[in-house]
Amino acid sequence: MLAEVTERALALTRARHLLLVGGVACNHRLQEMLQCMCRARGAELCPVDDRYCIDNGAMIAQAGCEMLRVGQVTELSQSGITQRYRTDEVEVTWRD
Repeated sequence: MLAEVTERALALTRARHLLLVGGVACNHRLQEMLQCMCRARGAELCPVDDRYCIDNGAMIAQAGCEMLRVGQVTELSQSGITQRYRTDEVEVTWRD
């Protein structure tokens, strides 16, 4: 599904390069699929080095700022870390 959506995005933007970053870039099977798709489209896949394939702390911080802005606060005692927390499980209260 990610490869299909990415292919559509490349087609619509007529991009010649695909930069693969973040935690998803660690997935070597996804890299293989995107490499194949890029070759077929005449584009170049540019995955970042594995050392930099981590979740984006700036994105997480921005989400926290948006939550605070609308008054969505979690007490420290209720906070925790979930390594495999799904982004589609986040309650978005700061957008219409």
